This record gives sequence, structure tokens and C-alpha cells, in this order.
Amino acid sequence: MIGLYIHIPFCRQKCFYCDFFSTKYDADLADKYIDSLIKHSQKFKNKKINSIYIGGGTPSVLSSKQIQKLLLSLSNTFNLSKVKEFTFELNPESASKEKLIILKEFGVNRLSIGLQSAEDKYLKYLGRIHDLKTFCTCYDNAKREGFDNINIDLIYGVPNQTVDEWENILKKTLLFNSEHLSLYPLSVEENTTFYKNGIVTDDELQREMYEKTVEVLEHSEYIHYEISNWAKKNKEALHNTNYWRNLEYIGLGAGACGYLGKNRYKNIENIEKYINFIESDIDCAIENEYIDEKLYTAETIMLGLRLLYKGLSIKCFNSPQNKSALLECLKERTLIQEEGRVKLAKKHVFIFNQIASKFM
Repeated sequence: MIGLYIHIPFCRQKCFYCDFFSTKYDADLADKYIDSLIKHSQKFKNKKINSIYIGGGTPSVLSSKQIQKLLLSLSNTFNLSKVKEFTFELNPESASKEKLIILKEFGVNRLSIGLQSAEDKYLKYLGRIHDLKTFCTCYDNAKREGFDNINIDLIYGVPNQTVDEWENILKKTLLFNSEHLSLYPLSVEENTTFYKNGIVTDDELQREMYEKTVEVLEHSEYIHYEISNWAKKNKEALHNTNYWRNLEYIGLGAGACGYLGKNRYKNIENIEKYINFIESDIDCAIENEYIDEKLYTAETIMLGLRLLYKGLSIKCFNSPQNKSALLECLKERTLIQEEGRVKLAKKHVFIFNQIASKFM
């Protein structure tokens, strides 16, 4: 069984920090795109799926009719009898009650809502088009419709933000009592408005904010199970955890990535070309990479070490090079070994890339 990721590359407005592939929503283009997604999915007819994630972009910017058409097609195409988790990303301003009802009706059992900040001034700074009040309405509606597994996204380390302000934002967000939290430091990537405007972040300040987050959440109900993710018991994100376990997944849509049969691929980042490729029965994957045993092992270690709570089996470190690197990290106490599993020491999260590179 494998995961299924579907990319919806439409937004009402691109956020100033976003480097994901997306464009402004157009109803006619979105209609054609949904038709192409459905046709593309036929390539994987009757595949057994154990998790689904519909992301973007902003999936909730689609019309109710478009969402309904897409979700109906999934049940007609894939074997969904073993699906444990079905996640749909929402932005507060586009998540109507009608859309929430449709999501519930078609089996979506987990929502990921992009709050990003509990302070309106930072929402405006980030280029978000909702305010906190709109988020509250969206969250309350989702709860009323019976959604009992909701993730909230937050961004910290915004320029001129203080540690105290971040702590306040975090504590305000905790009042919603959501089942999952994804907390990310602001990263300024190329091809973003922030990059073009010369915005820079402060690594040391972000580190202080991360440490404050760990301190605030340490005695809460949340388990710090992955570097950037906290969840209540049994509410860890199954689909994303499958990524960190280096398991297979199908990627549908323009700009989506997939990993099947030792091949990692990426679909073309152009909506019109994606539609034309699918309609002409041309392979839309423009990047393909064969994952040999050495690369697979290196990536399994790198991804698995992100899972702070469970880590990965010591059996993954079976080559002489990896055994040597592991012994070095254990000696430095950047990694710890417990009951046959290897984990990243939490206090060394901010040098994770440096540690992981020793196994590449």
C-alpha cells in the first residue's frame, strides 16, 4: 500500500514567503485541471492507498462542485478500503460550510489549516488574506461538522518578531486545542516576494524561538514526534510520517512529486502544459531519478532521523561508513541509541543538516 499526494496549484493570492508551485485561481482553468487530474489518476487504477493528502497551493480555493468532482473520482479510481488518513489543506478565507460538508461526506478525516500567525499584523506582513477572526470561524465550523483531527500551521521567526511575541502567538494557538501543530521557521526562498525585497531572517533568534516552543509544549498533551511537528497521542500525521519513513507515494498534478519502484519523479510545473500532456497521453514527469541501494539507505537515515520520538532502527546503519559515522555521532551525543533505535538528540535539532550529511 502506498500514499497518494494531489497538488492543487491555485491560490487567491500568493503569500510573500511561498515558493510552492501555484498560480492565481481561474475557474475555467481549474475545471480543465480537475479533468486532467482525473485522467492522470487512471494510470494508477485500483492501486491500494493507505493515505491521501490534497495540498497546494490552496485546495479549498476550488469551488464546491470542483472539490466534489475530484473526491468522487478518487473513490471510483483507487482502492480506498484501507485508507487510514485523508488530509485536505484549507485556507480560512475559502473554507465555506458547504465545502466542509462535502469533505466530510467524501471521507476526508483530517484537515490542515494554514493559520500561520495568531496576530493580524504578522498575517498581513506574510501576505495572508485572512485575519484571526476568519480563522476562528473556519475552525469552529470544522469542529461543528465533526472533524476531530485538525492540524494548525504556524510560522515563527518573522523579522522584528520577538521571542515573547512568538510565545504569545503559540499560547493563543494552544487555546484552540487542535490535535496537531506544524511549526516552521520563516525561510526566505528564491522566487518569492520576500527574496525580491531583500528580507532576511535571524538564525539565532529562530533558534531561541524553537527552544521556547519546546519549553512551552514540553508539559502539554503534545508529543514532539518530528522536528517541526507536535501531535496529541495517536494523532501523528500518517501521510507525512510515511515520507519520513521513505515509503512509496503517487504524485498527481502539476509540480507534484512521486516515488514508486525505486524511481523518484517530478511532474511539469506548468498547468497548461500538464493539461496538454495528460490529454495527449504524454508522460508529464519531466524529472526522473533512479534510487539505488546506497542512495536509498542514505535518504532513509536522513529522513528517519527527523522522527524525534521513534527515530529509526539501528539496522539501517549497516555499511562500514554508516557504522563509523554513527559511532562518531553517538560519541558526540548528537545522536542517541535506545532499545535498538537511533534518534536525534533534541538539543541538536538546529544542526540536523550537518549531522545528516555524515550519512550521505
